[in-house]
This record gives sequence, C-alpha cells and structure tokens, in this order.
Amino acid sequence: MPIRLRLALAFAAATAIAFALGSWLFISALSAAQLGTIDSQLAVQLTQAAGYLPAGHPGTSPAAVSPAPGEYVVQVVDAANQVRGASRDAGATSLLTAAELSQARHGRITVTRLLDEENERITAAPLAGHPGWAAVAGVSLETFEATQGQAARELVIGGAVAVAVAGLGAYWLARSALSPVERLRRQVAAFSERDDEGAGVEIPRTGDEIAALAGTMNDLLGRLQRALARQRGFVADASHELRTPFAVLRGELELAGRPGRTREELAAAVQSAAEEAARLARITDDLLLLARSDEDRLTVRLEPSDIGSLLTRSAERAGSRFTAAGLSYRIDVPAGLRAEVDPDRIRQAIDNLLGNAARFAPAGSAVVVTARAAGSALEIEVADAGPGFPADFLPHAFERFRRPDGGRARSDGGAGLGLAIVQAIAAAHGGSATAANGPSGGAAVRLCLPHALAPLSPAATPPAPRPP
Repeated sequence: MPIRLRLALAFAAATAIAFALGSWLFISALSAAQLGTIDSQLAVQLTQAAGYLPAGHPGTSPAAVSPAPGEYVVQVVDAANQVRGASRDAGATSLLTAAELSQARHGRITVTRLLDEENERITAAPLAGHPGWAAVAGVSLETFEATQGQAARELVIGGAVAVAVAGLGAYWLARSALSPVERLRRQVAAFSERDDEGAGVEIPRTGDEIAALAGTMNDLLGRLQRALARQRGFVADASHELRTPFAVLRGELELAGRPGRTREELAAAVQSAAEEAARLARITDDLLLLARSDEDRLTVRLEPSDIGSLLTRSAERAGSRFTAAGLSYRIDVPAGLRAEVDPDRIRQAIDNLLGNAARFAPAGSAVVVTARAAGSALEIEVADAGPGFPADFLPHAFERFRRPDGGRARSDGGAGLGLAIVQAIAAAHGGSATAANGPSGGAAVRLCLPHALAPLSPAATPPAPRPP
C-alpha cells in the first residue's frame, strides 16, 4: 500500500476517533443540560401541586381544577397511595410505584420510565403541609429525544464530511510532500537504465530534508559510478594484460606443433611458453590479491619479525637481477629492530619495489632499503637513483595498471600492479604507502605501518628464513 494512502487512512481514522469522542462529549453535555432544564420545570410543577387538590372533604374523587402548562402532568398522592388530585390527562393511577412513592415521601426522587409507549421524566417529593402525602410531576421526553436524535444525525453527517475532508487533505498533503521523492526515484530509475556517466538527480532549491536526500543520493551515485568505472577499467586492463601472454603462448605452441622443427627450436619454444605461463600465473596471483583487498579479505598473519633479516633476504633474492642490471644494494636498518608484521606479505611488497628499482635505476648506482622506528610505527623505504616518477604520475602512482610511460609492451616491464599491491599490503597492516621523488633525484616509496613495533627480547632468536 502506498505511503500516501496509509497516511491518509491513518489521518482519517484519527479524525474519526477524535470526532466521535468530541461528539459523545457534546451529546452528553447537551443531554445533561436538557434534563437539567426539564427537572427544573418539574420542580416548579411540584411547588404548585397543592392547587390540584379538589375542594371538599378528603376522600372525594379527584378532579382536575386547571390544566398544567404544556405537556406536564401533576398528581397528588396520599399516604395510602391514592391519587387525591391531578392535572388533566394525569389519570387516576399513580405514575410511580408504591416503593418509589415511599422514597418520595422522604425526599425528592427522579425517574424515567416508559408510559403509553413514550418515555416520561417523573419527579416526586413530599407535599408541603400534608404529612405522608407526595406530589408527583411528569413530562414526556419526546421533544428531548427528538432534539437528541437531530443532534446525533447532524453530528454523524458532519463527522462523515470531516473524516472525508481530513482523509483527502492528508492524501493531498502526503502526495505533495512525497512528490519530490517520487521524482528522485524516477530520475534514479532512468539513470540505471541509461547508465549515464556523471549523471545525478536534480536537487530542489527548498533547502529541506528532500534537498539533503538529493545531495546524498548524488554523492552515492557518484561513488557508484566511480566504482563502476574503476571496475570496468580494471577488467579492461586485466583483459589487455592477459591477452598478450596468452597470444604469445598460443603462438609458441602453434610454432612448436609445426613439422620440421629442430630440437633446439622446440626447447626454445617450450622455454618461451613456460615464461609466458609464469607471467600469466604472476598476473593472476596479483589480480587475486587485489580482488581480496577490495573485499577486505586480504588477511595478514602478524608475528614478531626481525626487520633487518627480512629486508636482507628480499635484497638477496633480487641479487641476480641487480647483478644483471649492474646495480648494488644497501640495507640500512637499526640492529635489533623487530615489528609485528606478516613477513611473507612485507617481503612480497619489498620484492615489487626492488623489481621496480632494478628496472629504472641506472647501472652503477645503489638501491637503498631503510627501516626506521617512528614512535610506535614502522617505516620502510626503498629508494633508487633513477629518473624518479614523472610529476603527473605521482597522484596516480598506486592505481592499478598505471605505469610512468603508459606503455603496454612486455619490454616495458611489469603489468603496472606492483605499487597497487604494495599499497594493498600496507592497508592490510592498517598502514599506508606513499611515493615521492628524492631531493637529489630518484624514486622513493615508503611504507608506514602504525603500531607495528614489538620489543626485541634479548633471549629471542630471529626466526629461521622461510622458503620463498
């Protein structure tokens, strides 16, 4: 059921309840006022009841001496419950029962009863100057009931009109209040169908909650569109990166399957295919790591680690690449520096940074790996003496498939995922990664891992190196 209809029904029901309560109070007050007026008139008739006693000796038949005004009837009843005097049409039978007359001889009473198919209001009281006698006055309630009925009918009609007006008014107000929300919904539905980039809903100039909702919705749409654009770019870049090694692998296998190939040519084809398969495996692993990072499922197994030994092992693993590129390395770590980190993930990040340095640093230079304590944080930096990062690349250094030259050939190096993986590993440790150019040139990438430092116990021994 639409909200506006629910609001209209609720408002109509509340109006009906309030109007019914008010009508009941009004009818009750009107009834009490009318009965009060009737009882006052009956009391006046009681004061004049002695005038209806007949002339002559007691015991004579009652005779009406004068008519009572209006619809009033008056009786005078003696101690034996015999009517001794009465107004016209009052009759010779007492209007009250013997028990009621007994009460009336001691004080005023008022009752309502059905007489001759009409409700009568009857009041009785002791007759002054006649001990044991009672004066009785009554009047028909036909006028009273007609007035009550007319008032009830008018209230029912008025109440129905009020409830209808209230319901329609509430529906109109709810529709007017919710029309901007419905407009926003239609706009968002249209955006989802057209998939417009940079589209947003119209923000009303009212400055109210609807305008705030529209602004929040635009922010949400912007984030969703940016996330969708990143996802599409990621898929497109991944497809591009995977297409090349797959094409090379397919070509090598096709060449290997041709007749007349020598043993040396087959061995070279197999070697090339193995290299491309390894590259595919690396790219797949990197993509899986980044996907887990996006879903906050990149887990780290923290353990106290000797940072000097950890960084030294990473540099030693890259030693062959450094030798081939004519580079050297230097490890600058304070003795005994230990921290709570995942050694495998940290070594993976350092391996990526060392691979970048080996690719861009000039021959004869040194790559410096440093680690320092900054309060409770651990800072690790890898710096080289190469050309550094281009100025326009620095803001995008940690984006996926971003490389300084924008190239896509295999000879350009990696797939552009190394720095993104470094940042993901730092984020999994609760830290961050930054890229900058050194004051004298060269690129420097720093990892800051807060709350990672752990004191080194004198009796503790560094953990044995784990196989790569």
